[in-house]
Amino acid sequence: MSIRAPTFLNRSRALAVALLCSALLVPGAKQVFADDDDEKLRDKLRDAVERGEILSLSELRSIVTARVPGRIIDTELDEDDDRLIYEFRVLTPRGLVVEVEVDAAEGRILEIDED
Repeated sequence: MSIRAPTFLNRSRALAVALLCSALLVPGAKQVFADDDDEKLRDKLRDAVERGEILSLSELRSIVTARVPGRIIDTELDEDDDRLIYEFRVLTPRGLVVEVEVDAAEGRILEIDED
């Protein structure tokens, strides 16, 4: 003779397993889409550099560190009025974090802001 768990326990266990599986799958799916978007953006930026529309990231990094010595710890890309703007966060030798905004097309520093 076997003992069976009540039906509501089986349903609860099935629901818990389903929720766990969906929690594991959804972030992975989101990451795939994010990677796809990142790859498209990288391709778009590489094409713009090749056409001479914007400076390369290495050129922009050199401009930033010449003006604000230190180590670049973060880089973000924004679009403002159809203009690409890079925001660099630089950790200075004194331990300060400085944000530097640079026009991607001209390499002109637009703003320097200490956090």
